Amino acid sequence: MKEIAMVEAMLDRRELLTAEERQPLPHLFMMEMLTLNEHLVQLELNPSAGGIAKFRRQVTGMQEELAAEIRSLLENGHEETMTATEWEQLKEFHYKQKYLLRILQRLSTFASRDQVSSS
Repeated sequence: MKEIAMVEAMLDRRELLTAEERQPLPHLFMMEMLTLNEHLVQLELNPSAGGIAKFRRQVTGMQEELAAEIRSLLENGHEETMTATEWEQLKEFHYKQKYLLRILQRLSTFASRDQVSSS
């Protein structure tokens, strides 16, 4: 997804990302992540190809929704005129995407392991 790379580059240019920074994410998003993580644990305990594919589509859909929310900020192409609020929106997008990417990585890890062990 090109938006992830674009946002990270923009935030890096402005030095708005630090390695140890912990960005507080909205409560609603964290509740959704709790539900996703519970579902992921269930898939890990009882994997099925259909369940894994459906879960992957769900997370990818969430990534697309997040990208759509910030697309207008990226399309204006005027970093120098962006407000502090807009920069915060981009940071929040960045950290939400990182969270979703970690979930997909975890899914890929156990899905691959399951395929190897069932062979």
